[in-house]
Amino acid sequence: MPFIRIKPIECPSPEIFLTVDETTKFGLKPGDKVEIKAGSAVTHATLAVGQYENEISLRILKALGLPQVKGLRLRLEAPGKLQIGPLIGIMVSRSKKYKLPPYSSQDILLRSFSRYSINVQCLTYVFSPRDVNTVKQSISGYFLETAPDGTTHWKRHTFPVPDVVYDRILFRTFERKAQTKEISSFFLKNNNVEYFNPKFLNKWETYLILITNPELREYLPETRKYENPGKLIDFIENYKRVYLKPANGSLGKGIVRISLASKGYIYQYRDGKQPVEGIWKTFEELAAGLKKLITARVYIMQQGLDLQKFDGKVFDIRVLMQKDGHGMWTNSATVARIAPVGGIFPNVAAGGHPKGIENLWQELHHTDWSSSQTCYLTRQISLKAAQTLENSLGTFGEIGLDIGVDVNGIPRIIEINSKPSRKVFPPDQPHLKKVSIQLPIDFAACLAGFASDQGLSPS
Repeated sequence: MPFIRIKPIECPSPEIFLTVDETTKFGLKPGDKVEIKAGSAVTHATLAVGQYENEISLRILKALGLPQVKGLRLRLEAPGKLQIGPLIGIMVSRSKKYKLPPYSSQDILLRSFSRYSINVQCLTYVFSPRDVNTVKQSISGYFLETAPDGTTHWKRHTFPVPDVVYDRILFRTFERKAQTKEISSFFLKNNNVEYFNPKFLNKWETYLILITNPELREYLPETRKYENPGKLIDFIENYKRVYLKPANGSLGKGIVRISLASKGYIYQYRDGKQPVEGIWKTFEELAAGLKKLITARVYIMQQGLDLQKFDGKVFDIRVLMQKDGHGMWTNSATVARIAPVGGIFPNVAAGGHPKGIENLWQELHHTDWSSSQTCYLTRQISLKAAQTLENSLGTFGEIGLDIGVDVNGIPRIIEINSKPSRKVFPPDQPHLKKVSIQLPIDFAACLAGFASDQGLSPS
């Protein structure tokens, strides 16, 4: 895909300079009047022939509301109409806790997205819902500006509405706010904007969608909506161990494990990273205990499985499914997460730690992970799950699956989330994090119509 360099060329009239090759390829000739689009912004210019590279004048840049960056990609949208981009907006939630732009806990990750974008000629900017002006079709956000000495810093700028919005809002409470819903709806209804990862997943809704796919049913633990302690008792009697989970929970918060024992019902949950355990000896004690623990409106009951352990510790497998630069689902990372001693949750937020799945599997089974039937099935069901969810819920560019492996080596889908963390990668596998950062930008470029058959490496 052609690259257009943005230079502070002062011209008496708005001009775009294309090489002879690009002029011919686009079916244009010197002196033609062309329309130039960037996101929601449109301007007009006169075509001139450039000697060595494609360039646009500073006047055009200002007319389009773009900051002066290294360069962008160029494509022919229609005869006489050129588009530069892609413009990629990353929507986040702001916090008063963070005093510096972009006022988000994701600062390091957002910088990584932006640095990669610069390298592959994309313009990425960060904003929150309150920064969007739906009337003026503009966004007041931040882009990563590179200083002459090579250092970078966040700079505020008013941009046009982008070609693509990548939703990185990390808090369900923020997602439920009226302003967030209004802006999300604005993007979803805008035919000129692609919007991916538009929502958190609800565990009950997710289960109801996945269970409709016959190829996934045997890999899903039996799940029911929690209604009352009586029905929970029946579920426990049937499966001996049950997990109660808030349908809209994240990071393992609010989960209670209840196991049937000779003396009653053993319960386990965590308070922060600290495990809490006790026993309810009677149905009445169970009902009273649950009344204190269950705070969310909707909970699910999930069958407890007889899963494999590593060194006597609970572990699961995090599978990161992401779309690539051609819009295809790919398994970009598979890692193990191991719970702390005595813990029942392998989440990093609960004190768990990551380990390369290849190393864990070799130590556990003395065989290669990649050649195992478990690996094959894990890849198959992860792809099927991603496709099945997307068919019902809209466009997603990434999802994280938590997979448990039962004693027979069969993978089971424990949970799926649409805002996967980058904190799950083992320290000795930095390439996994690198790829996980590159793919969403590559996919966004693809959605915007700026995918390159030659790949997305820098020019």
